[in-house]
Amino acid sequence: MSEHLGNSNQGRAPLRISQVLSACSFCKSRKIRCDGVTPACGGCTKFGRPGTCSLSSGGTHQARDYPTYLQNRIQRLEKTLQRLQEDSADTQYSSSGLPGSRVIAQGDPYPPSTSVIDTLIADIGALPILASSYSSTGDGPTLSTILLGAASKTPLSLTQRASHVGPTWMPGRDVALKLAQHYVEQVYPRLPFFSIQGFWAQFNIVFPTSVSPFTSDGIAPQSHGERGTADIDQGNSYFTVLIVLAISSSSLSRSADSLISTQAQRLLNRALEYRESAVRPNTIVGVQALLFLIQYAMLNPSALDAWCLIGVGMRNCIDLGLHQDPQPPDSISPSLLETRRRLWWSMYSFDRSMSLSCGRSTEISDCVIGALLPSFRIESVATEADIQGYLQRYRALQLQSKIYDSLNRKPQRGTIPPSQIILALKAELDWWEKENIPTYGSKKLVESELSMGKMLLYRPCRIAPERSVEENMELWTASLGFVATYRQLVESNSIFYVQIASEKTYWAGLAILYSFWRLCFPSLSRGEVASRAAIVRQTDLWKAIQDVMFILRTLSERWEDGRILAKQFEKTSTFAIAVAESGRNGLSDTLEVPREIQTFGSYVSMTSIRASKESDGLIQRDLDLQKFVVEMVET
Repeated sequence: MSEHLGNSNQGRAPLRISQVLSACSFCKSRKIRCDGVTPACGGCTKFGRPGTCSLSSGGTHQARDYPTYLQNRIQRLEKTLQRLQEDSADTQYSSSGLPGSRVIAQGDPYPPSTSVIDTLIADIGALPILASSYSSTGDGPTLSTILLGAASKTPLSLTQRASHVGPTWMPGRDVALKLAQHYVEQVYPRLPFFSIQGFWAQFNIVFPTSVSPFTSDGIAPQSHGERGTADIDQGNSYFTVLIVLAISSSSLSRSADSLISTQAQRLLNRALEYRESAVRPNTIVGVQALLFLIQYAMLNPSALDAWCLIGVGMRNCIDLGLHQDPQPPDSISPSLLETRRRLWWSMYSFDRSMSLSCGRSTEISDCVIGALLPSFRIESVATEADIQGYLQRYRALQLQSKIYDSLNRKPQRGTIPPSQIILALKAELDWWEKENIPTYGSKKLVESELSMGKMLLYRPCRIAPERSVEENMELWTASLGFVATYRQLVESNSIFYVQIASEKTYWAGLAILYSFWRLCFPSLSRGEVASRAAIVRQTDLWKAIQDVMFILRTLSERWEDGRILAKQFEKTSTFAIAVAESGRNGLSDTLEVPREIQTFGSYVSMTSIRASKESDGLIQRDLDLQKFVVEMVET
């Protein structure tokens, strides 16, 4: 048959296809046509990056592979930065003792070079979604180091690795066991995203029953088995156990300056020595590690930026396809399917809680999510009451997200009238309240989620900027209930998500001031001439303001930027009280309502921006920027 095919082609001109031998790495990753021109192809020249075109790197086939190209470039940058660091150290040594000499901190691995870091991050962003199938052999900065460097607000020990030789420490087994049990009993029920049995197996690896004698301060010296280069699984076990201990320690503290918080930071730094075994891109293990980091960031928002970590975590989840169940679902093991669902809905809960409390857009729309809720019946010792408590929060966030999206869409002709949309959402919220009877352990949390849903439903929104008296009354009642519930949680030190709790409390405080204004002083809110008697008690207003200030001041002990919220609410509420008091004397028409109350319907959190302005000494208002952010969210 081969002879026949060969004879059939005799006398014909050979088929020739003109093509580029190898596209550059950038065009290949973007799946665009590459003309192969050297030293920079047309695509890289067009997009303003001729200097980074891989065709100019010697023409070897290794440089044409984009992950390899990035690794090689990271090595070159590492050598350059190391040389600059040595030169700077020599300069500092030769000029020691002279006034004005700059001392490089031991924990600072590189001198300031924002342009290099920005370029490196931009190159990593050009990588395709699928990660490289082989591990990096370079000594340059890894993804975990870059991520933590971008998310950290305080110096972290990112220069140490688990393989380093030198004095180190571990908490004693008895101390670690108590902290781990506290996490399992108090923190884990809020977000059960991993297997308890698996965690205890990792705990026994890190803290075997036969350990060295404890020192007088309760710290055991590092065992011999920890030294050297641990494998990835062992390194992940150390990271998981140590960061759980850090989270548990931090949850016991009420102040960022306490000895407990210092110990939590020490445990975090120890865990970060194993970060490269845990914070891995596009892996299930990496998503779990990010969830632990987000938990720590929520308890210590002055140390880590939770918003940055959540964004990276959601991207990893989407790249892995965790937002969709595999089809058919039985194509993977039930245990893996359960793990995927737990990780996805835990990351979803962080994304929704942060976005809804700050008035920002979410990372992914609910309409494209196809993953079912986890069952918590596989590799779990949870009781039926525990399982219902777990699921209540996820369902509540789903409903809150639906309310948030439905009421803030751009109105279009021919769509359902806003009144019908609100009634349908109210029916769903009423059904959820009726069906989800809280258990004893989750009673306060369920009450707070219900109040949050009602505040989202009855606040002024894009499709209904003007709300009726009945709706404003519902907003007033829900806001009072939310603040009262959160005060009880703060008093019992049961707030584990400090930043979200602070943002929600501030937002609820504005809702209280707004609804009181609209209910009691319509002449100020709608320009009406005739006034009417107040239908709410001012004593409730004073009590609610006190609760909000107590919550914000208490939580600001653990979040430095939270003090801005407390200061801003104190200023706004004082003015609102003056308006209310002057209204008794008929002088309310001469006073101006604070801008924060008037624009409550388009509220967007500006805490981080205000914090940066205060640190830079700027006093200009950010209302124009807030309006711009609102327009971006509503687009």
